[in-house]
Amino acid sequence: MENAQRGIKRRLTVLLAVASLAALLLVAAPAGAATSASQGYSTSARIEQTTDPHSKLPFTGLDVLAIVAVGAALLAVGVGVRKLSTTTTT
Repeated sequence: MENAQRGIKRRLTVLLAVASLAALLLVAAPAGAATSASQGYSTSARIEQTTDPHSKLPFTGLDVLAIVAVGAALLAVGVGVRKLSTTTTT
């Protein structure tokens, strides 16, 4: 019975690791395709920087919400792996 539980936990851990890797690869593909010419230094970015006279900081094109979402996802995966990998002593 105990070996079966270990086997299930091991399979879940492997499944979680594979799913995490797939999610990271999915997120990395668009980031690798972006260039500085099309993201931060294009004409539209310069126009947006100069059209708001009340803004003290320039627009950098950084999507903070996406970074927070990726950080939360990584944190959730870390907590999940930690819970799956802990062993209970009886």
